[in-house]
Amino acid sequence: MSISSIGSQIVSKLGSPDSRIPLAAKDLFNCAGYTYFSYDAGGKVEGKDRLVDELGTGSIWLFGIPAYKKLIDKTIFKKSGISPEVDVRIVKNKEYLKKAIENAPDKTILKEITNAGKNLNKVRGLTWLKFALSLGLTLASYFMLTKFKHNMTKKNIEKDFLEKQVLEEDNKYKNLLTVNNSKFKDFNIPKSNVPSFGSSAFIKGAEDFIFNPIKNMFLLDIGISSERLTGARTKGEFQEYAIKEGSFLFFVYGAGKLISKGINKAAELIKCPIDLDAKVISDNLAKDILNKKDIQNEIKQFTTQFTKDSKPEEIIDFIFKNQNNSVVEAAKKSGLISTIKTKEGKIKIDTRKYIDSDKIKKLAKDLESFIKASEKSTNKSAFLNKIKALKVGATILNVAICCFALGYLVPKKMYELRQKNQNGNNDFHVKTEYEKELKEKQASGTLKQ
Repeated sequence: MSISSIGSQIVSKLGSPDSRIPLAAKDLFNCAGYTYFSYDAGGKVEGKDRLVDELGTGSIWLFGIPAYKKLIDKTIFKKSGISPEVDVRIVKNKEYLKKAIENAPDKTILKEITNAGKNLNKVRGLTWLKFALSLGLTLASYFMLTKFKHNMTKKNIEKDFLEKQVLEEDNKYKNLLTVNNSKFKDFNIPKSNVPSFGSSAFIKGAEDFIFNPIKNMFLLDIGISSERLTGARTKGEFQEYAIKEGSFLFFVYGAGKLISKGINKAAELIKCPIDLDAKVISDNLAKDILNKKDIQNEIKQFTTQFTKDSKPEEIIDFIFKNQNNSVVEAAKKSGLISTIKTKEGKIKIDTRKYIDSDKIKKLAKDLESFIKASEKSTNKSAFLNKIKALKVGATILNVAICCFALGYLVPKKMYELRQKNQNGNNDFHVKTEYEKELKEKQASGTLKQ
């Protein structure tokens, strides 16, 4: 694989609304920013609390649902005799199912699809079970992490409090010795050993959440945000979580799409449409599209033949029967159509995987816009290079804006608000509240040293 191919794949992932890569990048900057400001404001105890929270939550958020889904595939699905590779959206549509069976690339896939077709209710039930279980288990993992983090922070605060008390007693004793006898001026009292505390429309909408990995994560985030807000240890922490969670949801799920839409509109104004996937733009297919009239006619014919009123099954049938069509090839490149390599070494469409006909129609329209924008250009190669550069720049800019906001602007504003609410004091409010409780226990004699 060439360097340019690797680069286009990275840009494609960063710019894809269905990829977890840009979410991971934003979360990493978010983690770094909040941890830095936490250490700066509240010291080691808050910094450690934030680091465990951000890294632990980030890991569960990114890998929890996929890991549990994989586990369910290898256990519940395997025992049921149903292949987890067959999409229920294919099985429940008789016309789509028939075409998927007729065009199955090999006997194994044919058997899997046929078996699923005979057990629709079982497939539907298992699909919903996998969605609910993976989401539920991931949330349970997060709740366990939160409980661990709260206990860890509480013990760290108690440890620091006891060490501070011991140090104050040592200082009092040293001051007393200094006053009474100057020969003890440089005498150091050994620190006591403090114990360590260690470490229909509804169905379609529901299906969007089941099969879209980003919407899976959005649901998970709603659960995490709800737990953080309801489980806030102090009023100050509730306010900070409200800012943090609100900004995170916006910049991770909403802002990227808005920024991308704005950049794409600006690119259209200068006759350089960049809606196409980076893997399509960087492929030789893009050159052929710009230079070969027969391919251009093929794309135009597709957009003319399939309008908004076309049935999805008609488009699917066309795709299966015209696997070398330029629109179909572009869809394969961009990941809208899944493929497999047969034993004979041929690349064929994996008919177990669902194909979204609306996305195929949009792709065809984007290809048509790409062709139209190039018509006034005398140098097709220069035009394509310009599109590539704009695509890379726009994708990086989009992610960078969100990362800067999550990693610097929002954490900075959050801790400025804390300082304002606490009359210029940046102390970790959880630590302050718990130290008050420890002092009360100490005064009553119930605090164990």
